[in-house]
Amino acid sequence: MLIDIATALPPYKVNQSLAASELKKRMGGTSAISRMIDMAANQSGIDHRYFVVKDAEENTSDKFYTKDGVHFSPDTKTRMTEYEKWSVYLTKKAVRELSEKNKIDFSSIDRLITISCTGFFAPGLDYELIKEFKISPDVKRTNIGFMGCAAALVGMNSVWEAMKQNENENVLMVAVELCSLHLQVEPTRDNILANMIFADGAAAAFFSKKYNSERVKLEIQFAESFLFEDSAKFMGWKIGNNGFEMMLSSELPKIILNSAAPKAKEILVRRGIDISSIKHWALHPGGRAILDSLQSGLSLSDDQLKPSREVLKNNGNLSSVSILFVLKNLLENFNLKKDDYLCAIAFGPGLTIELVLLKVV
Repeated sequence: MLIDIATALPPYKVNQSLAASELKKRMGGTSAISRMIDMAANQSGIDHRYFVVKDAEENTSDKFYTKDGVHFSPDTKTRMTEYEKWSVYLTKKAVRELSEKNKIDFSSIDRLITISCTGFFAPGLDYELIKEFKISPDVKRTNIGFMGCAAALVGMNSVWEAMKQNENENVLMVAVELCSLHLQVEPTRDNILANMIFADGAAAAFFSKKYNSERVKLEIQFAESFLFEDSAKFMGWKIGNNGFEMMLSSELPKIILNSAAPKAKEILVRRGIDISSIKHWALHPGGRAILDSLQSGLSLSDDQLKPSREVLKNNGNLSSVSILFVLKNLLENFNLKKDDYLCAIAFGPGLTIELVLLKVV
């Protein structure tokens, strides 16, 4: 059962138009590239995002990608050093807020799940969180790495499996993504799109069947995955010498409309769920076109897309963290009634669809 979610954002808030202006400078400023950047910004559905780098801040010389007035590309080691610093800071901030709000006894945590696809170090976030919050050293640990935007739902699948094995399990799940550390300035369509939609943030979620609370909670009904055949070309994430390199196909919205949405319906029907009985949807806000495809393919109303579109507008695409932001938005700002169904969907490299059905309790 999902008890609560807390989130954490970096300190640097960047308006989408300013981000576009900065990107034009980094990519050479030709008229054709500038038009592509403006188009990506205008069609993104994003007002602003948050970064751990100051580069889009006005009137500051302390920039990660600029030295002595010259733009440059830091090597992967330099980027990972920043990742370690900021990922630890943001995850601790999210977990601390979650703990204070819910009075979590960390000695009762049986399982710790950490999630990220934008960086690595070892000992990792699990070690830092165990040490900071005095979690038992015999806690069961799972790290879900490099599984992209769908990874938090992969984590929820793990929670569901664990709670089927042991109903007394208390689980802390933490996700963090620092996409701004992977700025790529070669003027390609993939780089323009990635630089104009992805953002930074962290979230922590607490799952338990023993925790007593008067607030709305969400009980996992089931979790399913599906890997589409010969789909690697639609989404990819490689480690380069100067950060991680994203590949996003322009065909992705069409694939989601024609293949992923029907697969989601098929999963629900097979599970005996009439799609019309699902009142609430937590859809990964991968971009406006992604949400448009899901809305059309699943025949959803504007109100049902509102939680996801709000997160996209105010935070951008936070990769794996996004779906937790959407679920938090639903828990705090929307009218969830007992026994309502809530369906969460996200996509990862592969191309993979992850679907989790929850019920309000």
